[in-house]
Amino acid sequence: MKLFTIGPVEMYPSTRAVRIKGVQHFRTTEYGNLVKSSLKRLQNLLGTTTEDGLIYMASSGTGAMDAVIDNCLTKDDNVLIINGGAFGHRFCELCDWYKIKYSSIDLAWNETLTAEHLHPYNNQKYTALIVNLHETGTGQLYDIKILSEFCHSNNMYLIVDAISTFLADDYEMDKYGIDITIFSSQKGLCLSPGMSFVAFSERMKKRILELPNPQSYYFNFKNYIGNIDRGQTPFTPPVCVMYELEDMLNMIDEAGGKEQWLAKIDEKAKYFRAKAKSLGFKLPEFPQSNLLTSLYFEEVSAYDVFVYLKDNFQIYINPCGGELATKLFRVSHIGNTSVSDIDDLFDKIQIAIKEIKRGKKND
Repeated sequence: MKLFTIGPVEMYPSTRAVRIKGVQHFRTTEYGNLVKSSLKRLQNLLGTTTEDGLIYMASSGTGAMDAVIDNCLTKDDNVLIINGGAFGHRFCELCDWYKIKYSSIDLAWNETLTAEHLHPYNNQKYTALIVNLHETGTGQLYDIKILSEFCHSNNMYLIVDAISTFLADDYEMDKYGIDITIFSSQKGLCLSPGMSFVAFSERMKKRILELPNPQSYYFNFKNYIGNIDRGQTPFTPPVCVMYELEDMLNMIDEAGGKEQWLAKIDEKAKYFRAKAKSLGFKLPEFPQSNLLTSLYFEEVSAYDVFVYLKDNFQIYINPCGGELATKLFRVSHIGNTSVSDIDDLFDKIQIAIKEIKRGKKND
């Protein structure tokens, strides 16, 4: 089996082996010190320095998204959401759920977000902007500089879902005035699913502590912030994933640090896209994250290719849902894959296309 999926990804052997070794009990000073050290290293990778400004929890990425809306916004807020796909739309659904006022910038497929999209919303008393910085449903990477400048000029909080951006693309939290960063274990960190993280700016941390308690008992950030100075959580964390995290952070250091790690992913993404174009595949026109590449299909169903790869070769890529299901699938460039793996994948894709066309002809 080979994973070219967005998450979980093809894990590295040393990280996978962590689970075999077993784990210690987590309500100990030793575990707390491990956590504090790892969170500090993560903050360095995020480019932020807020004291006790990074918490972790047992949750999928959507759980963390939910918790952020519940803890960081109120019915007095007026929010602007970049809605360019399934995950941008999820923020709209969450604001509907919590009855938070919002407007959404709705982008069509293959429409690039520009500064012009934001102009009508200038000086309209919005309090926060929410963006899934890399819209994982399509592959578009939004321009953080444009969003940062807009929020700064309008005195807005900037809330970023970086679940499929962090450790795939360059990301600097303090540099761009980002108030919230959401990320999780199973994408750029290349760990098992089950753990999510939320990083705060100093002003957002202050806001959270001053706001009334959220609706959720389990996801009350005040409790997490109150425990994080000793490396603990209010409830049982995904202990195995925290030990995997230490291994992954060591691997990034051994590779030469964040820049060198990102360069490896950039190299794979460029190689994949160049090969795709040389073979006649159609790619989106918008800027894409290095995390994945979307391939567009016209002659055969993209979903049929996904199924053929899975059933015949045990190769997994990410299909799309909805109206893009037959037109698009997404191939990840993170995790333990190589250029030779990419070559093999394209060989198998071409076999799949040929066999699907043959089957249609026989029908």
